[in-house]
Amino acid sequence: MSTRHGGLTGAPIFSFVLGVSTIILVATCTSAAASGQSRRVAAGSWGGMGIGMVITGTGARIEYDCAHGTISEPLRLGADGRFDVRGLHFPEHGGPVREGEEPKGRPVRYTGHVTGDTMTLTIRPEGSDRDTGSYKLVRGKTGRIRKCL
Repeated sequence: MSTRHGGLTGAPIFSFVLGVSTIILVATCTSAAASGQSRRVAAGSWGGMGIGMVITGTGARIEYDCAHGTISEPLRLGADGRFDVRGLHFPEHGGPVREGEEPKGRPVRYTGHVTGDTMTLTIRPEGSDRDTGSYKLVRGKTGRIRKCL
């Protein structure tokens, strides 16, 4: 009397599991791309000469020698490591703040590129073809800032 076992054994099982795993992986990657998910600039301190930036999941706070700025949206990176976000730039001046003086932020574009722990950042006023400044920042470093006197 012979006994027959139903189902898959050995190599066919391995092929089946590999195939299903591949389908799940492709579906997950496709779903993330379709939903617009992308990498973000790493949160934390980034600094360089004349600039310091603290990035959070919702934006960033920037300090310059004679200005400061804000970004109120996540810094999402494209496939090429570039980002382009809107924010505000607040010019500062030496001396005391005058009575009734309120800082007025100017709308700007913060654009840049991240490679590893290095970022290039360019600030350009909205509607202008001239940059306000360009900086190189390193993740985990504090900025070397000298506030205007």
